[in-house]
Amino acid sequence: MVSDNLDTFDLIQKFPTSILRHEDYGPVFNELSAICANKNIGSEELDRETGLKKTNMNKVFAIFIYCISRQLREEFYKEFIFFLMMYRKCLNEIGWIVKAEVTGVVVSDNEKKIEFSVINNGEYAPDVCNDFITDKWAEYLPSYNISDFKVVGQDTEMTKNAVFLTQHFCNWLNAQRYTNSRLQINDENE
Repeated sequence: MVSDNLDTFDLIQKFPTSILRHEDYGPVFNELSAICANKNIGSEELDRETGLKKTNMNKVFAIFIYCISRQLREEFYKEFIFFLMMYRKCLNEIGWIVKAEVTGVVVSDNEKKIEFSVINNGEYAPDVCNDFITDKWAEYLPSYNISDFKVVGQDTEMTKNAVFLTQHFCNWLNAQRYTNSRLQINDENE
């Protein structure tokens, strides 16, 4: 039986660099390349106070891609990566603001000069999800050539799929001890 799923080699070779800008994916691609070369994610340090892994979000995105993508069909891989890189873009745009709101601690100007996903773990990643879906997702899409996408995009059904991916990603972060937050989708009909 032939599998249509991706193998470790495919994760790098089929990474959709042609539809993304390097600043959208570069650090995650580098982390994914290292994981694929070693065929393992390496060790991750735990924060003794929170019990959460200290792994920065660029590596967390790469780990998620490595763990989940090998179960995906090649046709969806490009859309899956695009979705994650747009989530990363949102996290880098508003992550510092959200972290300050959640913690009540003012973020220094020096910290703000560094991309959020470079030095922060997944603790605040779920906190950007509403802004991502309601504002940033639709804002980002027109800047990319995604006309051949079948699962995620701008129409209502495709945006719902982005919502489900967001929930899956954030709950995976929780299950893997990157955040204490879990997402639950409220049904509009309730």
